[in-house]
Amino acid sequence: MIKTVCQKCFLDEELKGFIIAQGNISVCDCCKTAEIETIKIEELYDFFSELLDNFQVTKDGETIVNKLQGTWDFFKDNSTANKVLNVVIPEIASHIQSIDDFVDFNDEINQNISYWRTLKEQLKWERRYLTDIDYLTNDLGWDGFFNSKITLKRDDQLYRARLHNRPFADPFPLNEMSCPPPEISTSGRSNPAGIPYLYLSDNPETILYEITASYLDEVSIGTFTMSDHIQHEITISDFTEIPTLFHPSEVNKRIKSTLLKKSISIDLSKPMRRYDSELDYIPTQFICEFIKVFTHVQGIKFRSSLHPTGNNTVLFDKEILTCRVVEKFQIHNVTIKGKKVIK
Repeated sequence: MIKTVCQKCFLDEELKGFIIAQGNISVCDCCKTAEIETIKIEELYDFFSELLDNFQVTKDGETIVNKLQGTWDFFKDNSTANKVLNVVIPEIASHIQSIDDFVDFNDEINQNISYWRTLKEQLKWERRYLTDIDYLTNDLGWDGFFNSKITLKRDDQLYRARLHNRPFADPFPLNEMSCPPPEISTSGRSNPAGIPYLYLSDNPETILYEITASYLDEVSIGTFTMSDHIQHEITISDFTEIPTLFHPSEVNKRIKSTLLKKSISIDLSKPMRRYDSELDYIPTQFICEFIKVFTHVQGIKFRSSLHPTGNNTVLFDKEILTCRVVEKFQIHNVTIKGKKVIK
């Protein structure tokens, strides 16, 4: 019978911190690690009771272990999850009776998150400028789901690229590497026409994927750092953070935040195909404006879908960063892989 657990049993950073702060040095019953901070497993009963209230038993779906591990990597591994939950579930009042039950998020969570799909269609085809913001904030609580922020440091380097339209041209000058002026700014995944945002990546390789450079293309890559006149803190809404669940009284909110940001991030990073319409940009333009207004951040950071090891940053004000260096490159290698479409 497992009576104690230690920090090594979990990957959730906040729970690990709680165990380190509150634990006593002993041997962990779960993973058998000696001389480590442990807590009694019963100290986590209230948290797990709150956590499992956010799920419902279904005829199909996933087990609670697969649901937690697939979305959060909450436990060190599935074996540990099985050990802990086999002890916890019988001791708490939960409609989930076994780790073998199939579960899904409860209806309240599913309805909240699925509204993103509804909103996307509404913004594109029904009403664009008089969306019910009160419903998003007061009823759904979306204004509280984007509070995970990072601070842009003065020595952080971000990259932006421009394709050359003729061979053997000089690199673009520093002052032509930023986004275009408002009067010629076109729609992007994050910005509407006439309101330019600065699109950047966190490494030069990612930015080449983002501009869909082809074999033998010539490209100027600019390196950007914080502008000299910026003295205040620059905060960015972070869609790349490793989400945590352990926070008493906020578990429901954290689940919704994780799921909603995951859905939005997919749309933000989706490249535009030749046959797509600019109407497809409107929902992500809206959500960027929503985040800008309700969290007062200066940009957003999200994962690149074209280069999975890289991240993209969109800044709402192009004056925050200054291009310091421009270098010219020629693309020498392009790898394309296909996946069979099964109808």
